[in-house]
Amino acid sequence: MAILRDLFLPGAVLLALIAALTVKPQFFDPLSLLFTCGGALAVVGFSYSQKQLRDCVRAVFGLLTQPQSDLQEFAAELRRLTGAFRLQGLRGMEDREKHLTDPFLKYGVELLVDLRSAESIRACMEQRFTEVLGEHEINRQILLTLGKLLPSFGLIGTLIGMVLLLGNLSNQDSESLPGALGLAVLTTLYGAVSANLVVAPLLARLQAAAADQEMKMRLTKEWVLIFSRGNGAAMPEMLNALPPGGEIPAQRKPQWRTLSATLAR
Repeated sequence: MAILRDLFLPGAVLLALIAALTVKPQFFDPLSLLFTCGGALAVVGFSYSQKQLRDCVRAVFGLLTQPQSDLQEFAAELRRLTGAFRLQGLRGMEDREKHLTDPFLKYGVELLVDLRSAESIRACMEQRFTEVLGEHEINRQILLTLGKLLPSFGLIGTLIGMVLLLGNLSNQDSESLPGALGLAVLTTLYGAVSANLVVAPLLARLQAAAADQEMKMRLTKEWVLIFSRGNGAAMPEMLNALPPGGEIPAQRKPQWRTLSATLAR
């Protein structure tokens, strides 16, 4: 149900666009769409590595298909792991390890089960934490770049269409006027619609998911480090200190810039 809810809005927008193009086919021009979207995607593909692009596509696909758990559900999982440790020790954690869905938490449990030193665990957790934050920033930059390029290519297409339009007027070639005028107008339309109805919502969702994941990773790192130091008795107090409803404190949220604020600069 959560997946269907997440897919409802983009599906509704896609169906509305298809219905509008069916009723008003003059709003669909393959050349303008190819120039605007294809040009923006080509520049993005040239600007980033294939791995970075694959990670970004995987992150966006995960947003639309995978259910997101809130902070309280994640804290409940930590409490279950803590209870398993109290009953069976590290053997209890090892038994629950295969059922964990959060990769960072699973990595932390693997480090505890391997009986590594506290300093080694801290270094490994901080390295993985830094890598994930770097991936989040790259994903944000990719979508931000795409959001900038789509209107830019729309404007370039408009200028090209105006040049063709003026050239056809000087040559008195009236048969070529509709195509040049369509290219001039529709490229701007496609660029604005793509940037504001597709890229901007994806960027907002990605930033919210990144902030939520960062909070969970910080909580996981603290949880693992407490156990690595042999101070598991302090775990219930830490988990019970979480804010109600799984809200992330404002001072702990990453300070992302919105797409509109960045484009306005």
